[in-house]
Amino acid sequence: MKKLLSLLLFYAAIISFSSCIKTVDAVPPQPVTDPLAGSWYLYDASENSNGSWYSFDPGIYGVLTFYNNSNAQYDDGNVLLQGDWSTNYTSDGYYDEYGNYYTDEHEGFQCSFTGSGNNSLYLYFDDISFAGNNQFTGTYYTGKSVERYTFKRSY
Repeated sequence: MKKLLSLLLFYAAIISFSSCIKTVDAVPPQPVTDPLAGSWYLYDASENSNGSWYSFDPGIYGVLTFYNNSNAQYDDGNVLLQGDWSTNYTSDGYYDEYGNYYTDEHEGFQCSFTGSGNNSLYLYFDDISFAGNNQFTGTYYTGKSVERYTFKRSY
């Protein structure tokens, strides 16, 4: 009996020392970054006139880089421009990327770039919308037609 009790105590000690303890390490929350932060190139520019979309060339051939601190850069390999960007929420009328008119709250966008000489670039969109993390579309009503600019993330 004493031998059996000794063996049971021995096995109980081994099991208690070999048991696992699970711990959960808390993952700190990641800082919120603006979805615009990063580098982008113009994938498509089109205009809706009389119900049909037509592609056009706006002359934006470089890479636009937007930084979290609202600074921005445009580089097409020949011209380097520096600037800033901002977004704002508003409730005035706007056209979405399909040419539909709305008056609800939406996000607008503007950026301004300047460089040496008379080089500059100014973008203004009445509305921007994101398709995941790698594409956004900006629209602008010219008074006669809707322009749509689709950007894709540059890697």
